[in-house]
Amino acid sequence: MVDPELWVNRPHPGPRGKPLPLSRKDREKVEAAIRPATAEKRIVRRAEAALLMSAGLSIGDTSKALGVDARTVERWRKRFLEADTIEAALADAPRSGRPRALSRRSTRRG
Repeated sequence: MVDPELWVNRPHPGPRGKPLPLSRKDREKVEAAIRPATAEKRIVRRAEAALLMSAGLSIGDTSKALGVDARTVERWRKRFLEADTIEAALADAPRSGRPRALSRRSTRRG
């Protein structure tokens, strides 16, 4: 996990990041999502972003610290603010894509 203190207190141009509001209960859930050794990397990265933003890191600094695009961090922040639960914000969104081409029934005739 990246130490947010090094990033928050460093001098840089522009406005400071607005902290992401996380309750103590939500923070515990986010930290629990990071702990398992079998946790998916994308879930861990979103959880780390939530923790960094709750410490007051800006979107740009969070993206640099995690090595992702700033637009991705903006999208994550929006998800964290709009989601009903923190678990829903960390989970993957439904994927779009082409539906199955074949049904489960056998297509053989005769």
